[in-house]
Amino acid sequence: MRTTSLLRFGGLLFAGLLLSSVASAQNNHTVQVAPNGRLEFSPKDMHINMGDTITWVWNGSMSHNVHADSNAFLSGNPVVAPHTYSVTFDAAFVAANPVPNDLYTYRCDPHQIFGMVGSIHVMSPRVLSVTNFTAGQLGTIHFNGANPGATLIIGYSTAGNGPFDVSMGTLSLSPPFFQLPPMVADANGHAMLSVNLPAGLAGATAYLHGAELLGGGAGILTNPLTVTL
Repeated sequence: MRTTSLLRFGGLLFAGLLLSSVASAQNNHTVQVAPNGRLEFSPKDMHINMGDTITWVWNGSMSHNVHADSNAFLSGNPVVAPHTYSVTFDAAFVAANPVPNDLYTYRCDPHQIFGMVGSIHVMSPRVLSVTNFTAGQLGTIHFNGANPGATLIIGYSTAGNGPFDVSMGTLSLSPPFFQLPPMVADANGHAMLSVNLPAGLAGATAYLHGAELLGGGAGILTNPLTVTL
C-alpha cells in the first residue's frame, strides 16, 4: 500500500481523458447533441456504472432525437434546442430492457446516415470509498470493483464538485484539480492508497473522483465522494 500527501502530490488530472460525513452518489453524465452544429454525440461512446444517469443536451438549430437501436429509450420526435432528455441506467431499467453485454447503441433518426450514433455500456459499479479521512490523520482511499491488473486513477479538488465534462463522462470536480499516484488493481479488483491529511486542512471539504482506465483512451468513472476533513 502506497502513502502520499493530499497536498504534496500535484499535477493536473488528465482532463483530456477523463477523468456528507463521507457522502457518495451515482454519476450524472452529460452528452452534447450536435455540439457546435456537428452531427455527432459528444462523448460518443461511454462506459458507465449501473445506476448512473445520462442527460442529452441539444445544441444548434437542427432537429435531433435520441433513439436506442433496441427501442429501450426514445426522446421522441426530432426537436431543436433548447431541449434535454435523461435516462437512468439502474438495475430496474437494465432488467426491463435487456441487450447483449448491457451495451445500448443509439442514434439520431434523421442523421444516422451521417454517422450520428453513440453507445452506452452499463457496467458493474467501480466504487470509491475512504476510511479515517480526518485532518491530522493518515487516511485511506479504497477502490473496489475494478478489473484485476487495471490502472486506477483518483483526482481531487478543494475548489468544488464540478461538474466538469471530459471524454469519460462528467467529473464531480471543479478546477483546479489534481491527481494522486496511480494504482493497480489486485486479483480481487481492489486497490488502496494511504494519504497524509495535514492538520491545517481541518474543516475543509475535499472532493474525490476516480476512474479505471480501459485502454484506447476509454475509462469508467467511480462514484464521486465529498468529504469534510
